[in-house]
Amino acid sequence: MLSRRELFAAGAAMTTMKAADAGAAQQSAACQDYSDELRSIQGTLSGFANRVSTPTVTDLRERQRQFLRLNQRFPQCIAVGIRVWERMQDWHIINQRALTIQRAGDGEWQMDFIMSVLVLKLELPENEVGQAYDR
Repeated sequence: MLSRRELFAAGAAMTTMKAADAGAAQQSAACQDYSDELRSIQGTLSGFANRVSTPTVTDLRERQRQFLRLNQRFPQCIAVGIRVWERMQDWHIINQRALTIQRAGDGEWQMDFIMSVLVLKLELPENEVGQAYDR
């Protein structure tokens, strides 16, 4: 049989253990809440990490590099299809770059891009990045 002293001691020990377990559970839940929020923030930030370098921009820069290696200067123009044209409009808007579109004297649409001008060529396939050239 338990003495009165042992009964009270056991009850006090159980109470402190339950309080400690509850505190640990609350702390664990709070940490879990923060870790979910941190993962969400990290995912959002990783989406902004490199919006500048898209596959279309990479293709255009490769055309510029090819022209630069051959001619030791950047091309004045790069011919592009309609889908590439639209993606580059979106790129300018997303990256908050100045979007300058104008119509040339020969009726072709032109868009400024870094050190060259993109020229919309309707005869090119929609997703085509054409040759870099000078006027």
